[in-house]
Amino acid sequence: MEPDSRTQGIDAETIIGNNDIMNMDIISEIEKELHDNPYDMTSLVFLLYDTPDTALQRLTVFQRVSNDAGASINLNMLHEWFRHAKHNQNWKHEFIEALLLCQLFSIVRKLGFNVPSARRHYQTDNIHVKMYINPLKKALYKLCENINSDNLLKLKKTLLTYDIDTTEYDSCELIFLKLMCVKFITIDQFQYDKKILGYKVNLDKLLKIVESLPGLKKVVMEINLLQQSINEEHGLVKPVITSTPAAPIKVDESKQKESEENFYNMDFDDVFKMLGELHLDDSSPELLKSDNQNKLGNDSYAIKSNKRIGVCVIVNQENFYPSKDSLEITGRATLLDRRIGSDKDRSLLERTMSSLNFSVFSKSDLDHKLMLKFIKDVIKYQVTKDDSIFMLCILSHGVKGHVYAADSVKIKMDDIQSMLDSEEAVNIHDKPKLLIVQACQVDESKAPVLVPDNPSYSCNLKKTNFLIYYATAPDLEAYRSEKTGSVFIQILCRTIRKFANVEPVVDIFTKVTNNVTLLCNKVGYTQVPIFQSTLMKKLYLQIPK
Repeated sequence: MEPDSRTQGIDAETIIGNNDIMNMDIISEIEKELHDNPYDMTSLVFLLYDTPDTALQRLTVFQRVSNDAGASINLNMLHEWFRHAKHNQNWKHEFIEALLLCQLFSIVRKLGFNVPSARRHYQTDNIHVKMYINPLKKALYKLCENINSDNLLKLKKTLLTYDIDTTEYDSCELIFLKLMCVKFITIDQFQYDKKILGYKVNLDKLLKIVESLPGLKKVVMEINLLQQSINEEHGLVKPVITSTPAAPIKVDESKQKESEENFYNMDFDDVFKMLGELHLDDSSPELLKSDNQNKLGNDSYAIKSNKRIGVCVIVNQENFYPSKDSLEITGRATLLDRRIGSDKDRSLLERTMSSLNFSVFSKSDLDHKLMLKFIKDVIKYQVTKDDSIFMLCILSHGVKGHVYAADSVKIKMDDIQSMLDSEEAVNIHDKPKLLIVQACQVDESKAPVLVPDNPSYSCNLKKTNFLIYYATAPDLEAYRSEKTGSVFIQILCRTIRKFANVEPVVDIFTKVTNNVTLLCNKVGYTQVPIFQSTLMKKLYLQIPK
């Protein structure tokens, strides 16, 4: 029998059928068929099992077995579900609805059901319709379907900041089950006489994290509305997630697309083609010819040894994820896009400073604690008495006054500067300190949801021997090409290579500001690098010729 539910209000039994085709043998056959499809089996168990601990235990073993090429164990997970569920008069409906949600249409057809009719009846595309599957499980499954591998990795990193380790799990469903087991999210059922009367749910922490991940805001908003609806049904007071709108927001998609293209898809090939006009890659005179210090007078910082000029620290923040600290500090989600192309800047800085006989220490994607620890450890253990210059390069997102760590926590540039002047940094107290910041200077209150590169800006440099150079002035963006790196760092490194043993740093930076400003202006963008100095003398990166 193949039912036809074109008529609204059709009885559920017409959809499910009145025969006994669905029994334990059929369930076992379906389990065998899905044995080689671990993702589909995982999805079904996630939707069907009522107890998260049991589902997680079985699926964890199933994942290990599935990853073992030589294993062929059948864990009978659907069989076990059927043994307990068959006493529920609606078990057939639950099973068919789960198959439809997982889009296992070939199995639904084999069971003798009309797929389009069944989908219309169970309304599987609408998470707000409560049929037989737990509505929040249905919603979370939809969320799983929308989380790509990059976002899954970010979610795992974020949960580690809450001391929840989900690194062993291959799928989003297992992560959500883990969160249910540790009560990070709760989906409790109200029952009477074995009948489910409703649910009490709390997904606030999860939703706050997930809305920070690219491309998921719409799904999060939908789930949040469902959560509110379910809790209001039973008079439960639910805290409002301040960063999630309570109702859909109409977005002008054409303007949104134009804005995103402006920030992320700009082609700066023309800028890099025009670099040739500056002749910055012409071979420069051989560096470090002499140990004669007489060419550096009393009005210049001394260079103690040509064999090792100083130390250069590079912090390259390319991949970002939300963390417990970032969400609790700000109270809202901060969307930080991957800074594609930043590895080109890091590589060029490493080569450039190494060629000038700087000892280079470089790391990428550090959370705020590791970032500060990395800088402190280099200063404490790697800087020697013979080093003449300390240089710190930060490549990241940010807003005026701050730079972002990989865990989306903002760090004040004032705090970084204070750290370099603290008792812990005694090794560099009397040495000139260069801070290079590749980022924008956008005001956070005016910044779009997705920003390019935004650093910090310190208006009051009270401490001596500092030169801080920002990729652009306050309220302006600093642009980056995904293919070639940022305009600022690329021009900076080329200019340093050409003029390091000819001109002092301030003059080199002035050339960089001029060239970046002019080239960006030629292609219709405004970027103006800016530096502030409390240096007491002229600073050279090499002994001048």
